[in-house]
Formats: sequence, C-alpha cells, structure tokens
Amino acid sequence: MPRSEEDNEQIRAQRRTEILAAATRVFAEKGVARTKVTDIAAAAGLSNGLLYHYFASKEAVFEAIALEMVARAEADLKSDKLRAVERLAYALMCRLEKLQARDVDASRVIMQAVLNGEVVTAGSRHVLLEHLRRLTGLMAELVAQAQREGDIADDVPAEELTRVMMFLSRGMSVRVPDFAVPLPRIETLFRTMQLTPAGMRRAMRAVELEGQPERKKAAP
Repeated sequence: MPRSEEDNEQIRAQRRTEILAAATRVFAEKGVARTKVTDIAAAAGLSNGLLYHYFASKEAVFEAIALEMVARAEADLKSDKLRAVERLAYALMCRLEKLQARDVDASRVIMQAVLNGEVVTAGSRHVLLEHLRRLTGLMAELVAQAQREGDIADDVPAEELTRVMMFLSRGMSVRVPDFAVPLPRIETLFRTMQLTPAGMRRAMRAVELEGQPERKKAAP
C-alpha cells in the first residue's frame, strides 16, 4: 500500500530530527569548524546526497539547531504558570535538566561555537542575536512582574538582575558532562535571583510539582 502524504511528511520530520541530533553530537565532539557534511551524514546513517536533500550545507544544519534551541528556550519562559516567578523557575529547571542529561545539549554546542568564533554565517549570527534580544526582553518583563508581585526583591533593577541571570545561564551552558565542578542546586540559583521568602516557596513548589500530574491536579 503506498504511503500517504501525511506518512511521508512524518518520515521527513523524523529524519530531519535525526539529522539535527546527529549533527549536535558531531559538533560537540569536533567543533563546528572541523565538522564536514560527510561527518554529519555518517553519524545520521545517511548518504551525503540524502542529507543534502534536507539541508543545503553544514551551516544550514547549524542554523536549524540554533532555531530549535531558540524556540525551546522561549517556550520554556512562556509556560502556562500563573505567576512570573513560577515561569522563571520552570525555565531554570528545564535549563538545569538539559545540562544534567548525558545527551549533548544544543545550547552547549551553540555557546561553544560562539566562544570559538565558529558561527560562520550572517544568518546564524542574526538568529542568535535576535534570540538574545527577545529572551532578555522577555526575562526582564517577568522579573519586573515578579518584583511587582512581591516574589523578587526590588532593590536591584529588573534589567540588571536579568543580565546577571543571562550570564549565569550562558556560563552554565558551556559546562561539559565530565566537568569537575558540579552544577549549583536550583534553590541556590533562586537565591541568586533575589527571590523573597514567599517567592522562594512558590518557585520551589512549582519545580517540585512539575512532572507529577497527580500532585498538579490536587494543587489549589
């Protein structure tokens, strides 16, 4: 029985996902500059010709990884949590979980490429610059809202506190899995964010309930 267009679209989407996952691993191991299209194709179990069917170049693969990282980071901050501090706590928890996983995290690959000067296309630079602008603006809005709601101390301007949080997050992103210094505990990071006692309770409750549907349903 011939495949439907929907079946074909699912296959294309799955193969694209596999290519990006393979490229992320190769970029992490070899660096973007030293990686060749043949390396990515071999890691994905594809011929070079089939890979070119999905991406025109190594740079196009890198840009696609950057775009997906951008979408995930922004979606984490736009969760359905009610209070701003809960959205910030959820996004931070997602960031730590990705960094603690044994799988290579895309943001680590992106940040290492930035630090090594390996972001080689104007398109990739534009994507990352616009992402940082949007993400910084969104975080500053949430920090300011959390200050108005009494969950974050207001003795430090929201924009300045956001800068600290952004640099902290980007710094953690370059940590490799076998790095000797462990990641900080999430409650320590919350204290760095100047959470008030009430804000700390709400933030910790938000991350403790996440992933536990039966407890989330019972929460008032």
